[in-house]
Amino acid sequence: MHEAVTPLQAARLARGWTQAQVIFALTQQAKAARVPIADGSSLKTMLSRWENGRGHPDATYQRLFCHLFGLDMDELGFSQPLTTAPALRVAPTVNPSTVEYFKNIFHEHVKADNLMGPHHLVEVVRAQTVLLDQILTSAQDGVRRELLRLARRYSEFTGWLYQDAGDPSNAMVFTDRAMDYALEFDDPQATSYILMRKSNIAGDLGKPDRALGLVSAALRNAGKVPPRVRALILGQRARAHASLSDAPECERAIDLALQEVSRPDADSDMAAAYCNEAYILMGAAAAFSALGKPDKAIPVFEHSLASWPEYLRRDKGLCLVRLATAYAASGDPDRAATTGRDAVTVIRSATSGRSLLELMQLRRHLAPWRRNEDVSDLCEQIRGLTKTSA
Repeated sequence: MHEAVTPLQAARLARGWTQAQVIFALTQQAKAARVPIADGSSLKTMLSRWENGRGHPDATYQRLFCHLFGLDMDELGFSQPLTTAPALRVAPTVNPSTVEYFKNIFHEHVKADNLMGPHHLVEVVRAQTVLLDQILTSAQDGVRRELLRLARRYSEFTGWLYQDAGDPSNAMVFTDRAMDYALEFDDPQATSYILMRKSNIAGDLGKPDRALGLVSAALRNAGKVPPRVRALILGQRARAHASLSDAPECERAIDLALQEVSRPDADSDMAAAYCNEAYILMGAAAAFSALGKPDKAIPVFEHSLASWPEYLRRDKGLCLVRLATAYAASGDPDRAATTGRDAVTVIRSATSGRSLLELMQLRRHLAPWRRNEDVSDLCEQIRGLTKTSA
């Protein structure tokens, strides 16, 4: 047995458990306590990071680990270490250059997210979000107002990264923090956008009724919201109705979303620059798949991919794997295998928790054709990618 790096790793090794056993036990405990946590593949990455001293679990995971191992916070190394003297910290100078720095680095993070996915960014962006919270207390007047806007954007983006990495619980925490900042500004556009994001996370948590309620709240100021943001909100309405098997309302919402994103002034919207017709069509096709209509979903997915922007590589991988799953659901294993291989290629370079989950679902859909050589090869590629990412 090798020497433990952290008390958390020592607790596992002392019981002779593998990381897989800890993840299984943690998942069962969370279900019993009705506490939402990340999926198995994301938990493997998170546990490895925590056991090797790279970051600390949040309060929810700390409580679960304490209960799981029968140890307290100190014994698991979760309490702040004692020092012989308090560390001296000098508050950084906050001025317009500070604002410019955070603006510039934010845009670079967004580019990196679209190209590589969330796993390389989430801890870095979270740290900068926390730093923004801290320096706001020493900011003055005009600079403070600009930093508040940035704090809202960073908090919302951190929530997105957690969601895409497969951690909806932390996603909602940071999205709620973004809402606090938006309400302080009394900004209808930002508030509606964040309500849309909360609806999206609620959908991931399997709460379509809650998602619909948040959509209704987001549309209360529809006249003050730009077309692209309205399109995104209506896309979430379609998703929620699909989850509730309400096909007529789902299709009505899709039609309205497409109308909004096609408005002549839609290109002027910066808050949701990623939202275009291809993006809305991907959501529409996913809704058709959720309604059990893969034959209707397939041409919509194909139309979406025909005009997909190259810089949105991560979401292209998601669209491809959803199309492959629709092919499998329609009984076409050959096209499912071909499209699935394309999806794996893209997802390997821009990995996200959502895409990995969809790949595992594709693998299950392909089970009836495992003797098909192309299908078998694809399933091995998926197994290797999801295992490596875990």
